[in-house]
Amino acid sequence: MAEWKLVNSENVVPYVCDDSYSSKMLTGDEMAGRQVININEGTLKPGGKTDGGAHDDCEIYYIVDCDEDTYVWLDDDRVPVKNGDIIVIPPHVFHWIDNTKGKKPFVLFTFWPRQEQNGVFFVRKEAWGTSVRNIDDDYVQKRLGK
Repeated sequence: MAEWKLVNSENVVPYVCDDSYSSKMLTGDEMAGRQVININEGTLKPGGKTDGGAHDDCEIYYIVDCDEDTYVWLDDDRVPVKNGDIIVIPPHVFHWIDNTKGKKPFVLFTFWPRQEQNGVFFVRKEAWGTSVRNIDDDYVQKRLGK
């Protein structure tokens, strides 16, 4: 029987990319032991913005929590976002997150077909020797009472 996995963001150590942005790899091949869709939780502090980038493959943003006056930039388009929005970002579109006017953290899930499409994947691997780090390795057993 295939082994299933349970992940909760509260148990994943964030990788602090800079003074305004942190990243948690919630799913990836390494943690699942098989090929899965990569899901990353990013948190951008109030007043911050990301540098942005463009990729060879589609990327999907799911906006978990944000303030008014927060935006995702897609090339030259400033898209106002709110909780629950999903943005499908086509390949080669330069995109970045703008929370410069926000008063609370901007939290989003980013989805990629492969963990290697997440640039922070390689940064975490180099810094930690692994792509994901848990706060408590026994979290699932404790939560399920095993």
